Amino acid sequence: MTEKLEGFKFGFIDNAIVAFFALLGIELEKYFEGFGAYGALYGALFGHTLSDMVAGYTDFGTKVALNMGLGCFSVVILVTIYLYIMSLL
Repeated sequence: MTEKLEGFKFGFIDNAIVAFFALLGIELEKYFEGFGAYGALYGALFGHTLSDMVAGYTDFGTKVALNMGLGCFSVVILVTIYLYIMSLL
């Protein structure tokens, strides 16, 4: 039997993970007396990495999931470098 809203459950879980980590990042940064913007950014980046790894694992297996995670995590490094350079200017 074909599901009426095929893909809905996946999309919901995927975005729920990202939203949870973004909100967690905001609260953590505020706890350490920040404004929450960097917490939201990094929370979303880590949440997206995790959600992509879960999706990659369910669709392609462990190796592809780890490769997807490494690809996502490389963006975290690039963002960190960018923010560091901007703080020097």
